[in-house]
Amino acid sequence: MHLKMSTDYAVRIIIYLSEKQCRVSSKEVSEKLVIPQNYVFKILKILQESNLVNSYSGSDGGFILRKKPKDITMFDIMQATETTTRINRCLENDEYCSRYATTTCKARCFYIKMQMYMDDMLKRMTIQDLLEMK
Repeated sequence: MHLKMSTDYAVRIIIYLSEKQCRVSSKEVSEKLVIPQNYVFKILKILQESNLVNSYSGSDGGFILRKKPKDITMFDIMQATETTTRINRCLENDEYCSRYATTTCKARCFYIKMQMYMDDMLKRMTIQDLLEMK
């Protein structure tokens, strides 16, 4: 799987907001993380729609985490920013597979197991875990 740049930026933005623990403007995030401000705003809007951040308007406005870092998982962020988190096309909801795919397809069985491991790791890895990494 190849993560989109917006997912990488979203992770970095969430980490930054976690470290600041206060309202932060999109301009500050842009300057500190060296991400174009219009792109920061776009990502923050996605994170807001996913209930990961709150937005406040006005002179004292900005963005702040909606949840504690220990309650935000990498899976949450990826669900918000990625079109799909499936490692192979045959694992999508429409279950599109090659002509050899059956319920006993060995490759599909492997992909299912690999997807389960990856999803489990992403669901267990929190932003708090990232903050505590050395």
